[in-house]
Amino acid sequence: MLGDVERTTGSEEPMLSAVVVGKKGSPVPFFRDILKAAGLSVPQTDEALLKIWHREQERAHAAHANPPRPLPPRLVPPA
Repeated sequence: MLGDVERTTGSEEPMLSAVVVGKKGSPVPFFRDILKAAGLSVPQTDEALLKIWHREQERAHAAHANPPRPLPPRLVPPA
């Protein structure tokens, strides 16, 4: 379902699924699948995945702040 959410948002919109946290405080195990569903490149290492996940969290918080803050650049390119 989170992949469907990301497919329907614009390419510059932050990934709201990044605010979903797994049991250990890390990305959900299927975050790579969400990136793929959103049409983004899928990182091969867990370190890169974590950086991308944190950046998308920053972007989501910036977009929905009151007042909204400028969005940091996305770290993952389109697929």
